[in-house]
Parts: sequence; C-alpha cells; structure tokens
Amino acid sequence: MEGLDPPSHFSPCPATGVTLANHLLASDPHFMCTVSIRQLCTSIQNSRLERSGRILSLIRFKQLSGFRHQFIVLKIGMISDDGEAIWLRLDRGPKPDGSTSRTLISRFTTCDSATIAPTEAQLLCGLRLEIKAEVVFPVDGPTAGDLRKLLNILSQESPEYRLWGENCKWFCSVVQESLTHFYSGELRSGTLSHRDLGKKSRRRISDRLLSVIARGH
Repeated sequence: MEGLDPPSHFSPCPATGVTLANHLLASDPHFMCTVSIRQLCTSIQNSRLERSGRILSLIRFKQLSGFRHQFIVLKIGMISDDGEAIWLRLDRGPKPDGSTSRTLISRFTTCDSATIAPTEAQLLCGLRLEIKAEVVFPVDGPTAGDLRKLLNILSQESPEYRLWGENCKWFCSVVQESLTHFYSGELRSGTLSHRDLGKKSRRRISDRLLSVIARGH
C-alpha cells in the first residue's frame, strides 16, 4: 500500500489573507509551506509565475523507508531573472478519514499537495531517497501556467486515490510523462514508468491537455 501517507514534515502556509503568490517569490531564504494543488493553481494564475515562470527540471523521487512513497520535484525559474527560482514538491496521497478502516477499502478522496521552498535541499532535508528519473527542459519549455493547466485537468479527471491504480506512482508518472512528451523534455536518467496504471484516466488527461495546447497556438 504505497503512498498512503502524504508528507507530514512540512508546515502549512500562513494566513489566508496573504496570497501564496506573494510567498512564492519571497526573499526569505527559510520560507517553506505546503498547500493543496488547487491553492497552488489559483496562486499561479494570479501571479507573474503564470507566464514568466519556466520549469527548468523535473526529478521523480522514491522514499527508501515506510511505504516507498514517490513524489515529483520541479525547479521553476523566472524568465526575467536567471538567478531567481523556486522549488516545488508535488505529492499525491489519500485524504485522512478516521471514520473508515484503511484496510477495508481501496479508494479514497485524493489529497494532492504542493510544497514550496527556495532550495531543493529544504524540500528533501532528512529524507532517504532514490532518484527514479530526471528530466530537463529547453529554454522555451513549459511555463508555470502550463503546469497549472495540467494539474487542473489531472484533478478533474482523477478525484479519487486508488491503492492499486491512481496512487502516488500514477500521479508522478502522469506528471512526468505529460511534461516530457508535450513540452520537449529530455530524459537525462531513469525511465517513464508505471504507464500501465490508470490507463483510462491517463488517456483522458492526455487528450484534454493536447486540446488545451492546440487551442493556445
């Protein structure tokens, strides 16, 4: 039962009155927070990241303890500033539900989250990890806005976490495959794995993303 538990070692973002967009490019070197994928998408859309933020690299990690959870880490740089960048960790887990024994069911509401930090080291501190794949993107690769569109489609087409289907492995596989295939990513190491999981929802996501990309040109 891999990936049952979403990351628990991060603090949530502060204050609903302050937008995440302001924090995403904060100068505080110790800033780090976790939000839902929906909050991330809203904040990207309302900030300069939408068009000016470019995904530079993608790494898929596997934890070497516990449930062998897998997650994605993205480096996003700003077009106008070569030195300015943030790091995003994308996770999928089941929404905690104390009313039902996890041993009795295999489907849950998803708990998809994003953790934001100014350095990769802060995201990975204290974890025993294995790199499963690494992708780099060209200078005209995907924007943060492209990522937002993909995550919105993914959330709509896969609202349930399934132990033996649309789990953390599936989530990472779809994000990696979509960004690599549609935005000319170069696979530097590893593979595009777990492509046999959630085939129907994977196909729907791919078709919808292709349609969005086509309308944008």
